[in-house]
Amino acid sequence: MIDVLLFIIALVWLIFASISDLKTREVPDWLSYSLIIIGFGNALLKSLILGDIKFLFYSLAAFSLVFLFSALLYYTKQWGGGDVKLIAGLVTLFPVYPEELLNYFGPNLDIPFILILFLNIIIFGALYSIVYGIYLLIKNKIDFLNEIKKYDIKKIYLISPLVTLIISIFTKDLFLKLFLLSIGILILITPMLTVFVKIVEKKCMFKKIPVKKLTEGDWINKNIYYKNKLIYNKNSPGITKLQIVLIKKTKLKDVIVKEGVPFIPSFLIAFLISIIIGNLFKI
Repeated sequence: MIDVLLFIIALVWLIFASISDLKTREVPDWLSYSLIIIGFGNALLKSLILGDIKFLFYSLAAFSLVFLFSALLYYTKQWGGGDVKLIAGLVTLFPVYPEELLNYFGPNLDIPFILILFLNIIIFGALYSIVYGIYLLIKNKIDFLNEIKKYDIKKIYLISPLVTLIISIFTKDLFLKLFLLSIGILILITPMLTVFVKIVEKKCMFKKIPVKKLTEGDWINKNIYYKNKLIYNKNSPGITKLQIVLIKKTKLKDVIVKEGVPFIPSFLIAFLISIIIGNLFKI
């Protein structure tokens, strides 16, 4: 019954976090921190009652590994701070698949659950980003076909998929045929996706806001100085509360910030897929 309750808590928390992320581009810290506290509390309680330290070890290991990897995405400006903390809380709560849920679902668990969750987050995060990017282009009335003409996509990226397609036609081995087709598709879509991301970022993700509306984690597109001292570096992963205080003391009235993609809804989708279906690729 505990696992079912924890699943409901995680689901409700992710729904609230998704709504907040879509509306404000922020995730309240209490959502993430409470998941971390509940996760460690549950692991500690199980370890004490059952006399087995493995439950606490699993949560600590999952938290540490995912936090480090997520922090890398944060410092490369792929995820925001709220994304990192929320996913850390989620894996702390579920470092392994909750056994009680096997009474309701039949997921494919041929690899560790934490890996399943992360792979699904990457997959659905990528799909979600593409859909969200298309939405931004339509919303901002951007002529994508006209914009893409400004970028030089080398002919090799168009010829290579045709070559792999032709080779795959004469290949009898099904695995090799699928492998060649996959490589061809990957070669074809990679430069397209790169250009797509650049266009969406350049045309849709920068906006001017008043300094008074700055919030922790915002990405400002230029260096800011106060009394001839650099107080914000444009290459930093996000602005801090102290830097906001200092910027408000400058003569700046407005700044241009880059809006991040609200990723939390993709976390919600990936979490449900991981619980219900598990690993999407059978080994």
